[in-house]
Amino acid sequence: MLGLDNATIGIVGVCLLIVFVVIGVRVFVAAALTGFLGLLALRNWDVAGAIAGTIPHSKAVTYPLSVLPLFILIGFLAFHAGLTSRLFEAARRWFGWVPGGLAVATVFAAAGFAAVSGASTATAAVFSRVAIPDMMRNAYDRRLTAGVIAAGGTLASLIPPSAILVVYAIIVEESVGRLLLAGFLPGIVSALIYAGLIIGMCRIRPGLGRPITGFTWRQRI
Repeated sequence: MLGLDNATIGIVGVCLLIVFVVIGVRVFVAAALTGFLGLLALRNWDVAGAIAGTIPHSKAVTYPLSVLPLFILIGFLAFHAGLTSRLFEAARRWFGWVPGGLAVATVFAAAGFAAVSGASTATAAVFSRVAIPDMMRNAYDRRLTAGVIAAGGTLASLIPPSAILVVYAIIVEESVGRLLLAGFLPGIVSALIYAGLIIGMCRIRPGLGRPITGFTWRQRI
């Protein structure tokens, strides 16, 4: 429509998206508006309007989205069954002896809960209730505590079942099952990296978080 080649329109679109985000436009609005303007530049009003009117509906009624309420239900049942507190207590007994043990335990417990939740915000909210009081009682640094909860919550975005990966798979038209499987290893690696960073920080600065000892092998098992 504008007489520009596709590469130029793509570059302009990326720059326009960045400008929208920088000036404070919500990301989904910025992406939708940039995409619409790109279609308008490549085709015409009729094509851009038709695609803008059909794509949101076609993506919203896809069958794979039906798994999202089930993921949320599983996380809800797991929380009310006491799984979160038991996961944290188990991780606390196994990893409490390392520097920053409670923070490390929170990361691994969040990774375990992420395997049944699928929602990063729910994971962060749950462990803010379960782990923060214990870390505060043991004089853990407030910034470390908040960072651990926030970082632990992000693991639910990678470890299946991940609601974000399901939505992403639908948008990019990839296999939901394969994408969920592909997120498992990065999620575990991320948890190990978080734990390693916590241990390193607490070894260098012991005041950030002290180890928790006193558990026997019988109590751990």
